[in-house]
Amino acid sequence: MEKTVSAIKARQNLGEIMNEVSLRGDDYVIERSGKPMVAIISMSKYSVLKNNRNKLKKSVGRFHDLMADSDPEEMESLVMEAVQETRKVERENKKK
Repeated sequence: MEKTVSAIKARQNLGEIMNEVSLRGDDYVIERSGKPMVAIISMSKYSVLKNNRNKLKKSVGRFHDLMADSDPEEMESLVMEAVQETRKVERENKKK
C-alpha cells in the first residue's frame, strides 16, 4: 500500500514507517509543502529496481555497440529484442 506523509510526520514517525515498509511492504511518499520529494521502499523492491537498471544499462550499451556498424533493418530487429527483454523483466517483477 502506498502512503503519503509530510516530511515533519516522517521525521516524527521514522521508526514506525521503517517497520511498515520492511515488515508489511508499504511504500511511503514523503512530501514537503505538499510536493512529493522522496519515496521510502523496502530493500527488496530497491534491489529489484537497481538490478533492472543495471540490466537496462548493459542492454543499452550492447545495443549502442552493435548499432554502430548495423544497417537500419538490423537496428530495428535489435530494438524489438530490447523491447521484448524489457517487457519480460516487467512481467517477472509483477509476479514478485
